[in-house]
Amino acid sequence: LKNISRTREDLMNIVEILPSMMRALRMVWVISRHYNTDKQMVPLMELIGNEIAERVTQYVNIEDTVHKIYDQPEMVEKKLVEGITLLKTWRTTYENVKQQIEEKEQDARWDFDKDRLFERTEYIRHRCLDLM
Repeated sequence: LKNISRTREDLMNIVEILPSMMRALRMVWVISRHYNTDKQMVPLMELIGNEIAERVTQYVNIEDTVHKIYDQPEMVEKKLVEGITLLKTWRTTYENVKQQIEEKEQDARWDFDKDRLFERTEYIRHRCLDLM
């Protein structure tokens, strides 16, 4: 989470760390006595999703983007693409780990509330797509 919150200018760094972070979360979920329930994992993953949403929101900066859309369209497009990529990667990485768990684990499943995990990030992703 620290790596996400510290990243200000390069969203692609977050994209690169998401798979290893999700594997670490899975390990915590498997090993921990505290974080092995939906009640504990959902708020943690929701916090991560919100932090990602915040990074994208700050990076894209809609007010700044709207003013630069005609003067610097390449820069605006780059920021939007990176934001969309990060938000999509957040969801697909979760889905990949969920699928791995379902294939390997007997009883345990990652059936977390997807609205809580992805509502905000999906909203922001769709707004970025609208600006493309």
